[in-house]
Amino acid sequence: MSRKKLWQICHNRKSGNSYVAETIVKIMKDKKLTTKQIASDLVIPTERVRNWYYKNTCLTAWDLLLLMSEYDFIKKHVDEFFLSR
Repeated sequence: MSRKKLWQICHNRKSGNSYVAETIVKIMKDKKLTTKQIASDLVIPTERVRNWYYKNTCLTAWDLLLLMSEYDFIKKHVDEFFLSR
């Protein structure tokens, strides 16, 4: 299989980092959490959180760990995501 076809197969799945980031941001928006509140809770720059919210950039592994340690509903969602796979 060519490298190009393999790349297409791997990046067309809906279980990648961008999908996880989008669903987590959607959950945070549904909970009415503001970017300033999240940045304050996680002790990270507000610009970084704004990038998740408005520019659809992916979360880093460290960001995800911080979110999971701070918000129980994020940890529950991530656990359910991996159990359903």
